Amino acid sequence: MKRATLAHLANRALASKKIILLAIIAMLAACSGDDGTSGNPGEPGGPPASEINALNIAINEVLFEAGIATVNYRITNESDEPVVGIPSATYLAAQLLPQGFTNAGNASEWQYFTSESCSSSCDGEFVDHKNGQYSYTFSAAFDGLNDIAFMPGATQRVVIKVGGDALPDGTDLPVTNQHYDWQDNGSAPAYTRNLIEMQTCNTCHNDLAFHGSKYNEVETCVTCHNADKVSNPDNVFAPMVHSKHLTGFPVSLADCQTCHVADETLTENMNWARVPTMAACGSCHTNIDFPSGQGHPAQVDNSNCVACHNPDWTMSAHSQADTDAVLGQFNVEVVSAKLNGDAVDFSVRLSNPATNEVYSDSADKLDFIDDLRVYANFGISVDYTTRSAKSIKLQDVEPISGSNGIYHYQIAGLTLSDDPATDKGSLALQGKLCSNDAMLANCADSDVTTTIKSSYQFFSATEVTEQGRRMVVSNETCGSCHGDQQLNYHGSRNDLEQQCQLCHNPNMQADASAVNPAASTADYKHLAHTLHAGSRESYPDINYPGNIGNCAQCHTTDDTGVLTVALPLSPTVQPLAFNDGSFTSATSAICSACHLSDSAKAHMTQQGGVFNGTEADATAGTESCATCHGQGASADVLKVHPIK
Repeated sequence: MKRATLAHLANRALASKKIILLAIIAMLAACSGDDGTSGNPGEPGGPPASEINALNIAINEVLFEAGIATVNYRITNESDEPVVGIPSATYLAAQLLPQGFTNAGNASEWQYFTSESCSSSCDGEFVDHKNGQYSYTFSAAFDGLNDIAFMPGATQRVVIKVGGDALPDGTDLPVTNQHYDWQDNGSAPAYTRNLIEMQTCNTCHNDLAFHGSKYNEVETCVTCHNADKVSNPDNVFAPMVHSKHLTGFPVSLADCQTCHVADETLTENMNWARVPTMAACGSCHTNIDFPSGQGHPAQVDNSNCVACHNPDWTMSAHSQADTDAVLGQFNVEVVSAKLNGDAVDFSVRLSNPATNEVYSDSADKLDFIDDLRVYANFGISVDYTTRSAKSIKLQDVEPISGSNGIYHYQIAGLTLSDDPATDKGSLALQGKLCSNDAMLANCADSDVTTTIKSSYQFFSATEVTEQGRRMVVSNETCGSCHGDQQLNYHGSRNDLEQQCQLCHNPNMQADASAVNPAASTADYKHLAHTLHAGSRESYPDINYPGNIGNCAQCHTTDDTGVLTVALPLSPTVQPLAFNDGSFTSATSAICSACHLSDSAKAHMTQQGGVFNGTEADATAGTESCATCHGQGASADVLKVHPIK
């Protein structure tokens, strides 16, 4: 009986312990996230990020009490996993004065309040909630900071900058900026000032970042680069950016929409045309002094600007519409081509796409054609055999035959490759048209010429073909900086993907005595590389705006989707030829255009590269570069370059 009682009591005690344990588990479940990690009420945690290639900041809210702001935000990696233990951050604050607030005609403008930092110590109060959630309370009320009066109801902005350092475990953190616009009454801002998307800047600049790469959002830049922060008026954002682009800008400065791309999602879309000011306009029109009346009627402020320079006028004055209208009235295309001995016989059709009309007259009888030329070369298997055959000017010659809009011509003097029956060539067209008031006009009565968009046509020994020389860069990739075939060389040659190569091919020789031989040849691949690297002595003002190692900025992908910078090179790529009769093997020649050091060249030589050797040696195929640098290899060029 005693033993039974003791057993009964033991079972009751065990049952009680189980109940208590279950209760504890239930309470823990109620207080934690689904995965059991700690989190703020209503905000589950989750396992912290194990890999961080990008940081994302989501600002949840700004609380405002007694004039002091507290910003609550979350930081995650590229997989939306919480990042815990951020060691430092910078917090900026500003407010926006509405358009016209300071004076009639004035643009809206940011007013800088403060910048506070937090690392080993904090200016304000910083809280890491240990689940990817963070809070920061500014050290003081904004009102009066930097001698700026806080405006109730105005749009306010906070910017958070994190990264550039590492987590306690040594994980590197990429730099990230994030802005958040808010209003002190808790409602969404009624207005803000966003004129440009950062991705527009980065079509040329890749990853535009300043001040030690700490700041990489245009919204961050304007928060500080305003009249209340910078001491030099030239460093206010709009005039500063405009003036920096006056030199080396790769397209026409008149085309404001290169940067100010029309985008209805931007709150200040088309601001450049709607709100003309002396500061913004004068930073490009540097020959004008508005207050003194130099180059423009005297203006003491911006109140009168829009009276003359209304949006329609401004857009018209900076528009490419007239050019587009003229180009839309003329098209030239090669419709047939074939070899005839060392000549190419070809036919062209001239038409007016605007009216679907085929011009019945040949080019020499159309008085609005200022210049229309055709170039030819053959032998794509060796990147063309000579610089080019002599071009013909269609406006100056009678066609051999033809009627009803299709006329036949011949370009003689081609140098053919060893097996022309299996090879191909290219015909390239370029020219200029005369116009008045956006309409084609007799050149005798017009002083306005418009460059046509150059084009090309591949051909074989017997017919025109769709396939021809490999395409390494495209007009689209070049146009990301240079505009849509607007980069005109030699008057009117602007087809960068295929026309330039007809003359700028491996038959162009390098200076054997040059320190950087690639910078002394006009062979297209070396010409393009060294121009963008700023290493050609005759082009000192070129300053490539992006990361020179980002090959994808210019290179396009091939038919298999692989970037054309990948190794191994196409077998049609020829060695670099020198004026002393020597040659450098193809891969070594291309890589050494950027990798100039003696150690880099020694490495290439050890792997079979040939520098200034015989043509036989340079084409013997001894280069083993692709073993390590080919696709999927340990040092694949697609991986070791900062390609984006």
